[in-house]
Amino acid sequence: MARALIRRDPLTISERSTRMSRVRSTGNRSTEIMVETLLRAAKIAGWRKHPQDIPGRPDFYFPKNKLAVFVDGCFWHACPRCARRIPSTRRQFWKTKLLGNQRRDNRLRRLLVRRGFKTMRLWEHELRGAHWLGRLQRRLAEDPTVID
Repeated sequence: MARALIRRDPLTISERSTRMSRVRSTGNRSTEIMVETLLRAAKIAGWRKHPQDIPGRPDFYFPKNKLAVFVDGCFWHACPRCARRIPSTRRQFWKTKLLGNQRRDNRLRRLLVRRGFKTMRLWEHELRGAHWLGRLQRRLAEDPTVID
């Protein structure tokens, strides 16, 4: 059986870190673009994208309802349903990274709830169907003064 060649990164760790820190995650994800397109098609209005004044800068925020919506990739946020495989190289790095992402997400959700916000998480795999849109519409139809 032939052994796969593992290509060495031509950049130093410091150079790679600098380069990766310049990559911005807002507004360039197909999942967010899909949600935005479907919100517009369903004529759901009154939302803002990535508001800087809300902790965690949710992907979509509905001020009237104080509802922060996060659109999370199944791999990056370690979706419990999908259980995506951890890459075979640098396994400990990836385990630590994904666990850190989960902990950050949980801390952020608790912070938002303490501050009187409602939160909703949309997983990447949910976007394949239309169920999430009905779920969102039900949340928006709730009395905006009621916090769950």
